[in-house]
This record gives sequence, C-alpha cells and structure tokens, in this order.
Amino acid sequence: MDGVLVNVKSSWRFLHSHFGVEERAEEIRKMFTQGMIDYVKWMELDTKLWIEARGGTIRREELIKALSQVKISEEAVEVARALKRRGIRIALVSAGIDLLVARVAEAVGADIWMSNKLSFDKNGRLLPGGFPVVGSRKDKALRLLVSALGQQLEETMYVGDSEFDRPAMSIVGHPVAFHDEGTLRGAAKYKINRLKEILELIECIDKGYDCPAFRYL
Repeated sequence: MDGVLVNVKSSWRFLHSHFGVEERAEEIRKMFTQGMIDYVKWMELDTKLWIEARGGTIRREELIKALSQVKISEEAVEVARALKRRGIRIALVSAGIDLLVARVAEAVGADIWMSNKLSFDKNGRLLPGGFPVVGSRKDKALRLLVSALGQQLEETMYVGDSEFDRPAMSIVGHPVAFHDEGTLRGAAKYKINRLKEILELIECIDKGYDCPAFRYL
C-alpha cells in the first residue's frame, strides 16, 4: 500500500514527521535493521515516541485525522475498478498502519486486507506497542490472504516497491516491482512505472506471452 496506492512511502514515517520525532525514530529503525530489537519492540518504541511528543496522551481520532492527509492515488482507484470488472480479487498486505489501510481498502474495494494494528484503551487512547499482524515478513500474511480467497500463489500477482516486499515476491507467480530503481532486482519478474500498466500486463500474461515490455531486466 505505502508508496504504491498512497502518496507516502511509509505511513509510519509520515506520523513520525507529524509528531516531529523523525531523528529518534531513525535511530530505532537502525536498531531493528541491525538485529538489536525485534519488530514488536520496534512498534512499541515508535508509538512511545508519538505518545511522549503529545505529553502522554494521543487519541485515536487524532491519528485518523493526521492520516486523512495521506492521499489515495486516483489511478489506484481506477485500476481497482477495472480489475474488479474483470473478476480479479484484490488483497492488501501492508506493514503500514491499520487506520490508513482500512480507508484505502474501502476506497479500492479490496476483498480482504491485513496490516499491523495499533492498540487503544477503552477510551480510545493510544497504547504503546500494538499487534504486528504482518510485521516485516509479508510472505506469511500473503499466504493467509491468498488461502482465504481460495486462490493459488502461482496465479497471484504481487505489486510492491521496497525491499520489504522481497519475501512476498518470492512465493507468487507474478511478482511486479513498482517505480523501482534496483532495490527489487532479482526478486521481481516484471516492472511497471504506472499502475495502469497492471491492466496491460495481466492481458499479456493471460494471452500466454512472455511480456518483454514489462520484464525486469
């Protein structure tokens, strides 16, 4: 979702910027990439930054309002409608924030979605941590979504734009890189620069062609 269907590369970084904690958040990210903390701890430390920045309390409504500034791609909505007309099922798997993913899923008419979830108390106040339903290994979530839709992985097309999409791309029949500049080389079979190209690519694959115009060389 992030960087593909919306105009921000990371909904987490968007909120870090919103709360003015980018530098400290970057230090925490490096702790995760260096193996010093796991994903659960990463979520906990990130959300604590936001809470501390607001003097100890953030309400669900404030986060929803902040994330409402993230724009959903009009092209994504158009492509989703075209896919639905063709009878193609749409699933979203995201390491982003569920409050945003839910809005995007509704806008594109997703059949099913899965993302990491924030945690709130009974009064709607954000709690440190959350539920790493997806974590950083999107392949596990993808297997569950594809199974829930009664589909096969070899018939699945997965579109992503970051190194975190590599595990998911490795298990599908049609991995597609979006606006990639080398990060997904070796993982993606195809490459597109506009979402509308998905429609052309699917038509090409359905005809049994090799689709050289979209091959990730």
